[in-house]
Amino acid sequence: MEISTLKQFLGIEHDEDNTLLAVLVKRAEIYVENQVGTIDKSNAKMKEQYEQACALLVQHWYDNRESFRIGNNSYEIPYSLDSIVRQLKYCYPVGD
Repeated sequence: MEISTLKQFLGIEHDEDNTLLAVLVKRAEIYVENQVGTIDKSNAKMKEQYEQACALLVQHWYDNRESFRIGNNSYEIPYSLDSIVRQLKYCYPVGD
C-alpha cells in the first residue's frame, strides 16, 4: 500500500508521520495475514479487501497511539475490520 494513498484515506496532509505510517502498514499487513493466512495478491478483489483491512487497522492504531487514555476507554478495533478479515478468510479459498 502506498503511503500517499493511505494518507489520503486518513486525511493526513503533512509528511511528518510518513515513517510511522510505513511501520504501521507493515505491522497491519502482518496482523491481517496472521488472521487470514495466505493472501492471493493476484486476485484483484482479495487484494482490494486486504488493503482496506490494512488501512482500517492503521487508522485505528494511528488514532489510538497513546498507551493509555485518561477519562475514557481505549477504542476497540472496528467491527468493519473484523468483517473484512472474516470475508478474506472464508470467501477466497486458496487455489480458487
